[in-house]
Amino acid sequence: MKLRTLWCFIFCTFAVILTASPTPASLIMMGDGVHGDFSGTFSYSLTPVSSTNALLTVQLQNTSPPDNGGFITAFAFNNPEDKITNVVLTATDPDFHMIGGPNFQNNIKTSPYGNFDIGASISSSFLSGGNPNKGIGVGSTETFTFNLTGTGLNSLNEWSFVNELSENPQGGDAYWFLARFRGFNDGSSDKVFAVPSGGGVPLPSSIILLGSGLLGLGAWAWRRKT
Repeated sequence: MKLRTLWCFIFCTFAVILTASPTPASLIMMGDGVHGDFSGTFSYSLTPVSSTNALLTVQLQNTSPPDNGGFITAFAFNNPEDKITNVVLTATDPDFHMIGGPNFQNNIKTSPYGNFDIGASISSSFLSGGNPNKGIGVGSTETFTFNLTGTGLNSLNEWSFVNELSENPQGGDAYWFLARFRGFNDGSSDKVFAVPSGGGVPLPSSIILLGSGLLGLGAWAWRRKT
């Protein structure tokens, strides 16, 4: 194959990929509960492209009505196909701690919404008590970065998490993301599930790998010619 023909092939392939696959974007999520509301983003990235390491960033804002207050004190999501084997959490709010270990498989009890895999809480579990004022107050936003280790992580994207629902042994409702609210002025609490809303469909990791391979092929051919 002539070099000019090869570069034409690579350019056309990239054009097809970019046309068929929207630009990567954070998944936007919203929760509308009886007492508590929240909005946020859910972003998954491979930097660099790797099958064993990834970053998951969750940003949450408490959008509950101010007149009744309330705090987000915990949240949880799931481990797609059990590919994640270890998690390290870094949070802008130091009162939040990792929950779900050590194996991150069904260890987070959220009755009546089943068992989740990975999350963060101001206490030792999703349902524990403690001072709710340490949570995310109305109008406040916090960011949580989960450093993930596992196998086949390059096959995942944001929608992999959306499609992985909690396991509910009681046969009740199951969700992909759940937030816990406590400390409302009227003494109530709430558990609110997230609904994906807007945001582009993430670019599959396999497409990223294909693009890297094509660029490598082009560079090899150019060096060979020169």
